[in-house]
Amino acid sequence: MNRSTLLSLGFVAGIAAVSSNAHAWLGGFEPNDGYKDFYNPTQGYNAGHYGPNSGYGGAYAVITPNTDFWKAVYGGAPNANGYSYCTGHFGTDRLYVNNGLGSSANLGLQLTTCQDGWANPALEYTYTIDAPDLGGVSPASTGGSIVDMSYWYRGALNGADSFGGVAEGYFGDAVEVRDSASNVGFKIGITQRATGDKLTYWNGSSLFESTIAAPEWKYDRIDLTVDVANDTFSLNYFQFSTSTLFPLVLNQPLMAAMNDFSQLDLRTSPGTGNDKHFGMNLDDFSFKVAVPEPSSIGAITVAAAALLMRRRRRA
Repeated sequence: MNRSTLLSLGFVAGIAAVSSNAHAWLGGFEPNDGYKDFYNPTQGYNAGHYGPNSGYGGAYAVITPNTDFWKAVYGGAPNANGYSYCTGHFGTDRLYVNNGLGSSANLGLQLTTCQDGWANPALEYTYTIDAPDLGGVSPASTGGSIVDMSYWYRGALNGADSFGGVAEGYFGDAVEVRDSASNVGFKIGITQRATGDKLTYWNGSSLFESTIAAPEWKYDRIDLTVDVANDTFSLNYFQFSTSTLFPLVLNQPLMAAMNDFSQLDLRTSPGTGNDKHFGMNLDDFSFKVAVPEPSSIGAITVAAAALLMRRRRRA
């Protein structure tokens, strides 16, 4: 039994789900998750870094922009006009939008278009995942793990069909999954079409534009499984309006090999006005991490050592 076989046996036998946390830093973007309402751009305060659900405690604090877990790559005051932002926002809570439950004062995450003109870059933010998101598992230790991420998504692109300037075929309102070295393992978003925006995602070999209509008025759910050890992923899409689950991808290669599961990159589109409809809403993130159990790994190691010793004696 060679070393790679032993390692594979140890990984398979030792896998166990150790975490399922629906309300960590990302969570539901409510005050208890550590998020302020409009207008408080996430890069300008300790967003998600306080409050009872995050596990950190403490209180709201203004910070030097881009020095905590949320960073504005392009757009967002102070490096663009004040109408370009990523913020918690009233009226965008997923349960309120989809089901009329709760209150319009409840929050979702609102990302606007960049507001600098149709020929300028899109609004782009990154979010650094941390242990509370993963139920206590450090992102740096996820290299041999399987990570499930589920979240609710709503987006629209302002093209010629809606009297906007987003080019036909433009890919935007995108979510990218990255590692700590910014290698992009997966991306999903929508493509601007005059006949209606279409869900578009990495399918293992290319960026694939599907026939599924973008969730312009209601949130749909995206379920992603990333096998970081084997650099593969699986993807399901739940369409709220029809109560249909679409199994889209099963065990296909990531865009690039990932060392860990550490970052999200969020990008909307260019724009000229402050219309909240044309942008992206996210809500109700949850994660589950499967990692090797130390006790199982120990048992496998002992068993493997015994097998090797027996083979040596026979030789």
